[in-house]
Amino acid sequence: MLYNIGSGILRAIGDSQRPFYFLVVSALLNTVLDLVFVLVFDMGVQGVALATVVAQGTSALLTIITLVRSDTCVKLSFSRLRMHWDALAKIVRVGIPAAVQMMITAFSNIFVQSYINFFGENCMAGWTAYGKIDQLIFLPMQSLALASTTFVGQNLGIGQVERAKKGVSYALNISFAATVIVMIPVILAAPQLVAFFNEDPAVGEFGTMFLRYITPFYILCCVNQVYSGALRGAGNSKVPMIIMLASFVCFRQVYLFIMANFISNTILPIAMGYPAGWLVCSALTFVYYHKVPLDKVKLIDKK
Repeated sequence: MLYNIGSGILRAIGDSQRPFYFLVVSALLNTVLDLVFVLVFDMGVQGVALATVVAQGTSALLTIITLVRSDTCVKLSFSRLRMHWDALAKIVRVGIPAAVQMMITAFSNIFVQSYINFFGENCMAGWTAYGKIDQLIFLPMQSLALASTTFVGQNLGIGQVERAKKGVSYALNISFAATVIVMIPVILAAPQLVAFFNEDPAVGEFGTMFLRYITPFYILCCVNQVYSGALRGAGNSKVPMIIMLASFVCFRQVYLFIMANFISNTILPIAMGYPAGWLVCSALTFVYYHKVPLDKVKLIDKK
């Protein structure tokens, strides 16, 4: 919590490098401590847990120290900490819908997983391997979506509406390019990537199929991720939440039910529930973003 809040503050003033450095330090420290606690001190699972706590604590401490020593407007002074209810209300108004949006995305995965489990252990293991690689593919577009949130908020705050829009367009194009660059090796090396997590040939067959059929559709996610980030930067996090609720829960559940019970109860059409939800979400987000200008979004939120 401390690291995420602190790094969010630093990114808001344009400092995205130091949060990254702190995360690298945390990851390296976690790896080293895992080896030391498990191999040297023979602490087993407790050692792994302790390594994680120490590493996360280090990243949080580095972030807090940076804020305390800062000479900018975000300098942290413990003696001046107060509860500012007006500011809290604004944070909650933007933050709660964004949090619900992330919860919705995680919750929607349960629907797909329940259908995947029907096809046996090998399929489940292949889906798990796919899920690990899925997280890596999402990273570039999610990072650019976060950058869009900060960029739009900063520019709308000083009345630079056109610059905010231009920044979103750049972020979307870079997101497309980065996603394609990541997608190509994933599709080509799908069997080897799955084998990294599980060497069972049956598991590899399922995992490779998921990667090669679903991965091309990540292009769709660039639209909903970047545009949703821009809308949140404009102060409107409710609409992205509603769109994702409609796409990832309502639509996806209906799709899975119809597909499994009336059309084709085989694994691939079921797995394609993911891209189907992405398509609906991206289409709705695209229409809303281009229908309601960013500066109007800000005015709507104030009303």
